[in-house]
Amino acid sequence: MTHYQCGSCSYQSDHLGEAQQHSYQTGHVCIGKNGAGPAGGKFGKARGVVKAGAGVLAATTIGVLAWKYKELQTKHEGLLSMAAGLVVQLAESTAENESLKSENDYLKSATGASKTLKSYDC
Repeated sequence: MTHYQCGSCSYQSDHLGEAQQHSYQTGHVCIGKNGAGPAGGKFGKARGVVKAGAGVLAATTIGVLAWKYKELQTKHEGLLSMAAGLVVQLAESTAENESLKSENDYLKSATGASKTLKSYDC
C-alpha cells in the first residue's frame, strides 16, 4: 500500500526516503497517507506559506495590471485625440495644397499666363 503521494504529480512511493528525494528533486510536496507525516520535511510546512504568498502575489499582480491598464488607457485616449487633430490638419493641408496646385496649373495655362502678363502692362 502506498504511504506517500505527491500533491503536484502522480508520483507515489512506499518509502519515506524515496518520497523525500522526489520532493527535493522536483520541489513538489509528498503527502503521507494513513497517518504518515509529510515526506517533504520542511517543504510540507512551507506549502501553506507558499499558498498564502501566492495568493498575496496574485492579488498584487492583478492590482498592478489593473492600474497599468488604466494608465495606458488614459494615455491612449490622449494619443487618439492627438491623432484625430493631426488627421484634421492633414485634411486641411491637403485641401490647401490642392487649391494651390489648381491655381498654379491655371497660371501655367495660356489663359492664366495671358491675364498675368496683362496685369503687369503699364
